[in-house]
Amino acid sequence: MILPNITNNENKILHYLYSFRFIHTNQFQKLFNHKDKTTVKEWLKDLKDKGYINKVDNDKDSFEKKTKPTIYCLAPKARHILKKSEDSDLVVLDKIYREKKRKPKFVNKCLSIVDMYLFFQSQKEPAQELEFFTENELVRYKYFPEELPSAYISISTNGESERYFLDVFAPNTPAFELRNRVKLYLSYANSGSWEANTDDLPLPSILFVCPSKNLKTHIYFFAKAKFEKAFEEKFDLYLTTWEIIQSGNKNIWEKVTIDK
Repeated sequence: MILPNITNNENKILHYLYSFRFIHTNQFQKLFNHKDKTTVKEWLKDLKDKGYINKVDNDKDSFEKKTKPTIYCLAPKARHILKKSEDSDLVVLDKIYREKKRKPKFVNKCLSIVDMYLFFQSQKEPAQELEFFTENELVRYKYFPEELPSAYISISTNGESERYFLDVFAPNTPAFELRNRVKLYLSYANSGSWEANTDDLPLPSILFVCPSKNLKTHIYFFAKAKFEKAFEEKFDLYLTTWEIIQSGNKNIWEKVTIDK
């Protein structure tokens, strides 16, 4: 659905913000694969002037903060129009009223999920098809884990699909939150809910983007112990960190395995 008085590309911006919630100007430029920053900024300004999007206040007193890209989110006016779209969910749209008051930790996590989408786009082969569904797009699927992943990813090659649940953890996330996610997926795997609702497709692999190398190591051995207690890997769990992703290495995922 295209909103009144805006261009196709501006409409795409609104739908990107519906999916990811917070996106900064540099990310928008990559999403559109646009070399001219001015054009993207003109689209954003037009949407801002028309009241469809808001800038996120991020105290630009220091030089460092002044040089950071501007972050945007949907404004309430966009909600009233997006609710007419079949692709929108009222549960998601009701969040828009509080978007500008979200804490920096949450905003930065959303930005990290955009970065992961861009990363997967950069890694896929020309013949592959990538589908990337954020938490906002998953709320209507009742058979997903009760606490939704950051994203559900499907990569298709010649009709064969690889599926993943992606969990992105913000910096300074305590270890117990990662342990709880492993427990949640163990419970979900044992429930059989995924297989029952997907014609017995195998459970997607789980991808954790850990906040630090230490937490990656910690969760590796925590999950390994859980799997060993069950005498099998209950699901495929792969771990990495932002530092590893940014290193440019090709093999960034480490699979949790048990000794058999």
